[in-house]
This record gives sequence, C-alpha cells and structure tokens, in this order.
Amino acid sequence: MLCALIQNNTVVAVEDLTDAQIQAIGNQYQNILDVSGYNPAPSVGAQFDGVSAIIGGTANMKITKLSFSERFTLAEAVAIQNAAATNLTLQVLQQRQALATYIDLGRSDTQSGVEYLVSLGLLTQDRATAILTTPPTAQELYQG
Repeated sequence: MLCALIQNNTVVAVEDLTDAQIQAIGNQYQNILDVSGYNPAPSVGAQFDGVSAIIGGTANMKITKLSFSERFTLAEAVAIQNAAATNLTLQVLQQRQALATYIDLGRSDTQSGVEYLVSLGLLTQDRATAILTTPPTAQELYQG
C-alpha cells in the first residue's frame, strides 16, 4: 500500500510498503498513514493534521457505507428510518445508498441528500456539516 511516512507532522517520504515493512519501520516515524486512496498522493513536505489527513492534498472522502451510517447518532438514524416509512424521497435515497459501492462525501448528490435531511428537520445544519466534512479516519476509508 502507498504510505506517507510522517515525522514532526510533515511527510518525509511516500513509499509503497507491505504490512511487514510497516511493522519493521513503524517505530522510526511519528506516524505511517495509508494514502492509497488520496488523489493526488501527498508529496514530501505536506503537513499532517495529527489524526488522519494530509493537509495540502485532496483528502479521499470515499468511505464505507457502514462508516457513513455510523456518522449518524442512533437517535438520528431512528428518526430517519421512521420518516422514511412515509417519505418516498427518503426511501429512494436509502435504496441508492444500499446499491452504492461506497459513499463519497464530496459528491453533490451525497451532500444534497444530507441537506434534504436538514430540510425535513431530521438533522441540524451543524450535524450535516460535521457528517459531510469531517475527514475520514483510516478505518472509515473505502479500500477498493
């Protein structure tokens, strides 16, 4: 996998590494971040935010469907499910999500769908913004 080797919150190298190689050199770096999904890949000198993203490159906003679902609180998810029982638009949005391979938080249709939840009063604008703009963790990223 393509990995950014990070020291002092700066990418010092970008290398294709196996899991065994990562294990062998892991203690030599502040962090080793899988950047396989980044487009473009970060370059040496890019800054690391200390959690999961490289600043100065375009973060991969493609996450798994489970990760997208988990961005909603249980109360939000229940409210959405209850509303979908009588709202055909919500039913279609849920069908599209079920058919998707992954969820791209940067796509306009994803953003419109979440904004539709705000218009129905099922989410606040602050929650919608957090769901759509929080950089994915390594665990959330779609690996495909």
